[in-house]
Amino acid sequence: MKKLTELTPQQHQHLRLANDSAIQFAHQQNIMNLRVSEVSQTACSMPIFYVRDGNNGQWVLTAFTSFEQGSNLFVKQGKWTALHTPTNMQTFPFFLMMSPDDPQRYTIGIDEQHEVFSTTTGQPIFETNGKASLHLSRVKTLLESDINNDIQTQAFNQHISQLGLLRPISILIQHKDGSTPSLSGLFTVDEDKLQTLSQEALFELHQKGYLAPLQAMLMSLFQLNALINSHNKTPGLNPIKSIKLEVSKNSAAA
Repeated sequence: MKKLTELTPQQHQHLRLANDSAIQFAHQQNIMNLRVSEVSQTACSMPIFYVRDGNNGQWVLTAFTSFEQGSNLFVKQGKWTALHTPTNMQTFPFFLMMSPDDPQRYTIGIDEQHEVFSTTTGQPIFETNGKASLHLSRVKTLLESDINNDIQTQAFNQHISQLGLLRPISILIQHKDGSTPSLSGLFTVDEDKLQTLSQEALFELHQKGYLAPLQAMLMSLFQLNALINSHNKTPGLNPIKSIKLEVSKNSAAA
């Protein structure tokens, strides 16, 4: 688990950030956390699923980027190729944390031991006068906005969970060599349940702005076909013949 230290010009004046820090973060992420505000944009490129946080059991909205652990099919030759760049990729390696001096205030924290930081190479985090660099200023703005986005996402997650709109699924993979691994622990929108909601419940979803992201999540499943094509064009990966989505019987959505 990463240990965060408050970022300050006094302590980190000479710290530099690797120019490809976002790529370093993303290239081994086969799922990437999302906010509900990102769902419509993300659905144009990637399948979107829910997973459970292993530490607290909370719902986590994620973009699915590869059928293989430690792989991301949207990182090609050191570049990000998807139409949308998730916020947590844009802000990495900076995180919101509670101020050690004021528990009522957020501040920016970093994992000082992470390999993207250096004192000799990369872009400066602070200017010589101690002011935030243009990159850090942009990240600060994103992180400040992300506080509200996080609150909105939690409210969205809670509401659709209470309506029973999530169902567990497994992705059954058939490789061309005959092997048949499966991926579990994923949840998607229960389209049948969504269609049978009362008019009052559907109207409330619409009023809250939740209907559009739900529909985008359903449409995003078609991106699995594009993901298979990308997988099969990537050297070193076991080619996939087909996949099948199956409702899982061993995971509870409640």
